[in-house]
Amino acid sequence: MKIKLRKFIVIIIIFSAFGGNLGRYLHRAPKRHYCDFRVYHDTAQRFLKKENIYSRPDEKITPFKYSPLFAFLISPLGLLSRKAASIIFFTLNFFSLIGALMLSKRLITKHTALAYYQSVCLYTLTTIFSFRFILQVIDSGQISIIMFFLILTALYFINKKMEIRASVLLSLPILFKYTPSLFIPYFLFRKKYKIFIFVIVSIILLLLLPSIYLGLEKNINLLKQWIPYITKTSLDKWSWYDYKNQSFNSLILRYTTKDTPFKEISLNLFTFNQGLLFSYLLGLILYISILIRGKSTFETECDTGMLFICMALFNPNAWLTNFIFLTFGYMFLIYYLIIHQFKDKMTAVLLTLSFILCSWASESVVGNNIENLFEKLSSVTIGTLLLYISLLKIKFFPLKE
Repeated sequence: MKIKLRKFIVIIIIFSAFGGNLGRYLHRAPKRHYCDFRVYHDTAQRFLKKENIYSRPDEKITPFKYSPLFAFLISPLGLLSRKAASIIFFTLNFFSLIGALMLSKRLITKHTALAYYQSVCLYTLTTIFSFRFILQVIDSGQISIIMFFLILTALYFINKKMEIRASVLLSLPILFKYTPSLFIPYFLFRKKYKIFIFVIVSIILLLLLPSIYLGLEKNINLLKQWIPYITKTSLDKWSWYDYKNQSFNSLILRYTTKDTPFKEISLNLFTFNQGLLFSYLLGLILYISILIRGKSTFETECDTGMLFICMALFNPNAWLTNFIFLTFGYMFLIYYLIIHQFKDKMTAVLLTLSFILCSWASESVVGNNIENLFEKLSSVTIGTLLLYISLLKIKFFPLKE
């Protein structure tokens, strides 16, 4: 009876949160022209008309940078009004978040089961730590939470030895935004050859899927435009320097180059190209640290958390919506501290500092001007690196029992 009551209370909380946030979204979204979702909806309508999704007839709308497959999958939304379509997309986002939290817990807590109150604590603290990024994704109508859910579902199926399902599910977010492709070399180095091969095959087959509607020739023409269009619209010099961009590369460029707009914080060491190359080399070192075998029983969880972090940091346009991928790392570290009764003081300190740097400098806490200052200083990037260091520490220097 007690278990049924608990489940009933949880369901009430979830649907109350859904209703409250939907009301909040519908109040805010029209005033902000539905933010990024407007790009998706406009693209869905243009895809249904078989127009070129990589042209910009309306310069007020942000360029569409995803694959033709993504346009194909969201095209049914183009049959609806923008408001109706946004409600459906909001619903997918919200329940993908619930699913992502549940899957994260299932993947993380396989070593030691938690008591009920500990599970409540784990979910609550993880949501608080990631709340700034959750709101960013939901308010902007971005795809990041759905991507997060798809990757976690793929990892769950990998644990269940369901390689084909896992590969298809992992291929989808790779064809939404390319950063999930960071998982591919990892599986190769971990000798998961089936996953590696199946993902490559799935990507090729999924790229051809829009041909069902467009025809093969038109689909191939769009594929030829896709990568050059991303490069043209995302990798210009000032996109790297934009203080809203919290990528690892942008942090290095802001702090080390001579032609940065932020002269007051720069060490004036490099030209732009030299700084970019330096950031790539440092990023490669970060990624290689994931591929090296560790000493901890939590190695897989640490690797997964770091791969998600790299997805955020290595995105050339790392706006705040990308940092929803920190959620897995936050949940794992909270779990790790709970089962070790908070004995690992260094991890606790790094986790707290990461939360402060990533979330406390938001506009709702410190105001717009202070938020902009912290973004120029790359506070979210630095906080994310502290989270990465925490996972790295546990992987290579686990707490002695």
